[in-house]
Amino acid sequence: MTGNRPGAGAFVAVVGPSGAGKDTLIAEARRTLAGDAGLVFVRRVVTRPSGAFEDHDTVAEEEFTRLEAERAFALSWRAHGLAYGVPVATVAVVASGAVAVCNLSRAAIAAARVRFRRTVTVLVTAPDEVIAARLAARGRESAAEAGRRLAREATLQAGAVEFVIVNAGSPAEGGEKLVACLREIRTALPAEASVSARA
Repeated sequence: MTGNRPGAGAFVAVVGPSGAGKDTLIAEARRTLAGDAGLVFVRRVVTRPSGAFEDHDTVAEEEFTRLEAERAFALSWRAHGLAYGVPVATVAVVASGAVAVCNLSRAAIAAARVRFRRTVTVLVTAPDEVIAARLAARGRESAAEAGRRLAREATLQAGAVEFVIVNAGSPAEGGEKLVACLREIRTALPAEASVSARA
């Protein structure tokens, strides 16, 4: 766990290529850990309508730019023609001693490590053929575009990661792996963080 900002809890960045199943695993973990007040699953702000494969708050580009200027985001970035933001309330969540879990771009990891005292990266990945099938099921892009995305993702480096999940099985299996990671992260927090999160 790294970073240099105050806060007793931790920010968990769930990263990985499109089609790896990050949102699916996060949804599974949220259901399993619904009774744990010390774990908060962050709802992102994105300039794209939410759908069956991801859950977020949607705003227009103009509204996103205004919110960004007003410092309404703890982190923000742009990718694939879209803008993404992590609500600034996440900072208080982590400072309270809780673990905040968020689907994050790998390009935003460095900023997260500066913003949060404890940032833990969980890389979700899958074999190329599995990712290709999931991208095709979304129907957002052509086979050629999906192929180019896979080639582009192969060149990206996630940097140092604390956990790696190979998500090639069922959503339940992948969700169990993420739950195990989050429980390990909770256990590794200082004792005062656990007390603060329960208060």
